[in-house]
This record gives sequence, C-alpha cells and structure tokens, in this order.
Amino acid sequence: MAEDWSDAELAAAVEAYNKMAKLEVQRKPYSKRQVYRDLASRFERTEKAFEYRMQNISAVLDDLGKNWIPGLKPAGNVGANVRPRILALMERQPKGIHPGDVTMASYKAKLPAIRDWLVEVARNKGDVTYREVMEAFGIDRFSLRHAMDCLGHQADNLDEPIITALIVSSISRRCSSGLAKEFGILDDEAERKRLYEFWREERIEPAKPEPTTTDIEVKAARFVSIEARPAQAAFRRQVYLAYGGKCAVSGCDVLKALDAAHKHGRDWRLGHNRAEDGYLLRRDIHALYDNKLLSITDDGKVKLHSSVMNHYKQFEGVNLMDGLIATLQLPVEFDPMTTHHHAVQ
Repeated sequence: MAEDWSDAELAAAVEAYNKMAKLEVQRKPYSKRQVYRDLASRFERTEKAFEYRMQNISAVLDDLGKNWIPGLKPAGNVGANVRPRILALMERQPKGIHPGDVTMASYKAKLPAIRDWLVEVARNKGDVTYREVMEAFGIDRFSLRHAMDCLGHQADNLDEPIITALIVSSISRRCSSGLAKEFGILDDEAERKRLYEFWREERIEPAKPEPTTTDIEVKAARFVSIEARPAQAAFRRQVYLAYGGKCAVSGCDVLKALDAAHKHGRDWRLGHNRAEDGYLLRRDIHALYDNKLLSITDDGKVKLHSSVMNHYKQFEGVNLMDGLIATLQLPVEFDPMTTHHHAVQ
C-alpha cells in the first residue's frame, strides 16, 4: 500500500529523483536502474517499487504544471496521505536548476506550431537537428524531449508516421535508439521516407485561427512554423521577438500579414540570420522593400519612391528605431543536446 511508505523511504526517493533531474539538466550520464537498485538495497522494497514511486513524483510535478524526468511518465494512485508528504519533501530539497523549475506551458503551448513546422520539413523532404528545433522555438533540451514525446505519440494515435523521426543528431544525421524503444521503429531512414510520402499530398486539416494568447513566445512559434528551412526559421523567431511582433514600419501585429525580411546586403546563405540582419515587415511593405520602392536609411528612416507615394505616404519619414526592442534583450539561445534521446526513455 502507498500509505505504508515510511518518511525515510519517501525522503530517499525524492532526494534521488532530484539528483537525477539535475544530472538530466547538466547532461551528465546516469543509470535509473542503478538508482533503483541502490534504493532497494537500503530499504525493504523492490527496484520496481522505487521506479513506480518515481513515477508518482512525476505525477505530482505534472499536476503542478512542471516538468518531470523523461522516462518516468506520471503514474497516478499516489495516495491521499503520500501526496502532501512528497510535496513537503520536495520543498525541503536544495534549491537549484531542475526540471520542476520550468513550467510545461513554456513548450506545451508551442506544440501545434512545432508540429506544423515538422510537417513543412517533411513536405520539403528534409530533416532537422535537435539544436535547430531549440533555436527555432526557444525551448531547452529538457522541454524538447517532452515535446518530442508528445508529438510522437500524437502522430501514433492519428495513425501517421512518427513525425519526430525528422529530428536527428547533427553528427550522425540519425535518430537515437528512443525511436525504436518508444515506437518500435527500427529503421529511422525508412520512417522519414514514409513521412515524405505521407505529407507529399495536401491533407485537409482544420484551419488554425490567430493565437489568442498574449504570450509573444507562443506567437513567435506560430510565426516560425511556416518556414521549413531551419536557419531561416530561427531567423524569423529572432526578428519577430526583436520587433515585439509588430511591423517595423506600420506597427501591424497581424501574424499572418508579417514577414521577416533580410536587410539589403545581408544573405541568409552567408550566415546573416540574427535579429540585427533583418526587419519585421508587413508583407506588402516587404515587397516594396525588396523591389527598392521603399528604402530604409542607416539611421532608420523610411524613404518612399515617388511611384508609391500616393498609397503609402503615411510611412514617409517613419523612424524604425522607435519601435525596435534592443536585440541585447533577446532570450539567450539554449545549448544543443549532447546526449540524444528521441523520446522519453
């Protein structure tokens, strides 16, 4: 019975969970099985009992809207008397960076956009690396592993090829063993070919309205999702955030009306893909800029060609710098995963 667990046993389980969580964030290797074995040798419990208790701890974190250790999916039946004891023990743990410090909303709200992006990658017969996903959507490696698990199971439930087979190691260009462990996919290259074929046809999906959220990170994720090229996707995110989600010239904030435009003289193929390399522009203004009917001076002033003055004269002399958020305030990009897990293991 869950209620039979002593304070010492619960304290040891919570302490061990916290240590594993920190090792996850620090990208240091460890063995869950060895942790269970060590705990079982100290108490009159089986390794399986401690594994299930760890899943109970994940369930408590999940109820709080916080991240839990991949590979320890939340398991219910925590026990009415045990749950408050686990919460109290978690509060006593030394403060530090661990999965529970980051709310799951930071990546859960971005899942539809990440899926849409991966679909576009499939239609372009490509793949992406762990780092490219993190940079395009502003998530850390821990959240990425949770996101991959959610998206993989969503595809499986929809009877689709596993969409996360498109996410590969930058070194091997292959998926990790997690794809086989979680979904029984032994040949990731064959699964990618299935994805290319499956998404080659235009499949009718429900229309997605503009995000109603005020969270600019979630809006940025939706803005990114239409760009299949990883470097360009990261560029779109940075530019969108730098300009606060508003056209630098008009102030328009309608997501589907906006584009990330490279400044004249900047080329994405040469690595010019940072916020300072572009402008966030309304699409018609982007077209004017690309066709040199609208120019922007070095000090950020808008100049119009005489042929478009009648329609766009309200923008003549606008100063872009008035609406630009300093790029130094942009979120720091996360480091890539060095240990590649495909899904929760």
